[in-house]
Parts: sequence; C-alpha cells; structure tokens
Amino acid sequence: MKTQSIDNVATYNSGIRFIKIVGGLSLIIAPLLTLIGWTIAHDSIGSFFNFNFTWTPTDGTTKLTSSSDSVMLFRYYLLPHYFIYSAFPFYIGLALALMYKLYKKAPWHSFIGVILSIIGAVYFIGVLGAFLSIPMGTVNMTNILKISFALCILVFVGNIVQGFAFLKTNILAKWQSILFIAGNFLILIFPGTENWMALGSLLMLIALLPLSMKILKQHSHR
Repeated sequence: MKTQSIDNVATYNSGIRFIKIVGGLSLIIAPLLTLIGWTIAHDSIGSFFNFNFTWTPTDGTTKLTSSSDSVMLFRYYLLPHYFIYSAFPFYIGLALALMYKLYKKAPWHSFIGVILSIIGAVYFIGVLGAFLSIPMGTVNMTNILKISFALCILVFVGNIVQGFAFLKTNILAKWQSILFIAGNFLILIFPGTENWMALGSLLMLIALLPLSMKILKQHSHR
C-alpha cells in the first residue's frame, strides 16, 4: 500500500512537471509561430519593412485568387496561415503558464486574462479552420463568422490583462512586462497588417524568453 502511494505521488509529480515544461515551451513557441507566419506572408525584405499605418496587401497576395497557381497559393496563403493556425493551441498554454505565475499575487487579473485568452484562441482556431478548409476567397461571411472574428481578438486582450498584472506585481522585470503589453497592443491596433503583427510577436517572444528559460531550467532535470 505504501509503495502504491509513493508511485501515485511520483506519477502526480511527473504529470505536474510535464505540464510546466509544456507551459514553458508555449511561452516561446506561440509567439515564434505567429512571427514566422506573419513574416513569410511577405515575398521580400523590402515588402516586410514597409510599415504602413493602414492595411495594404502584401506583395505575394495582391494577385492571389482561388484559381491562382497552386504553388503560389501554398506559399503566400496556405503556408503562412498553417503556422498561425498551429500557434493558437500554444497561446492557450502560454495563457495558462502566465496564470500559474500570477494567480497568488493577482488572482482576478490572472483568472480574467486566461479566460479571455482561451476564448479568443478557440475562436481564432475556428476562424482559420474555416478559411483554410475551402478555396481562397470563397468563405461566406455570415453573421456568426463576423462575431467569431471579433471574438478572436480576446486572446490578445487577455494577454494584455495579464501583462498589466505582471507590471503591477513586479513578478517579471518591468521591461519584460512592457514589451509583452506592447507586442499584444501592436497586434490589436494593426489587425491584418502582417509586418506590424510580426513585430508584435517578436516583442512578445523577447519579453517571455527569460521566463521560459527559467521554467525549463527548473523542471527539465528533475
């Protein structure tokens, strides 16, 4: 009986360790995947560094339609969106990892932030799934899809809520909290403008990298 109890504790501890490692990895995988996806939507360095304050089509997508060459469709439409689509399960892990660090000092901020982020990430996955499952330009923009689009932004709103909680509690360095908040704000301010959104992802990645490394170092060798 004692041996079984010890085994149960060991299994529990292993499960917790695995969850924390996944959370630590999510902190860098999530912004890295959106950074790649939004960056490769451009077909040149010059195109990427053309930071307009209003949305303009990227060079590679200006002439794309559902009847375009399959290679062009994959390169400039499907491939970037595959990276972005794969990022949002990790954004859920990112939100949960941040909540774990915050909940003792800022329980309400962490709870509200993680709920908003999870709702937004789920809707983001659903919207991208709809767009990627049928030929480009043939999505029927129903009212429910428009509502889903609006709910997608909650993932970044939730991140900002948690970012301000980190700024208030000083759990992270001030520069990390500020970069994380700024990165999410850029994505919210410039939706659909890939280079600004990529820059926002880069700021998030820089902000969360030290925390990710700390979590992974704590739990990878236990």
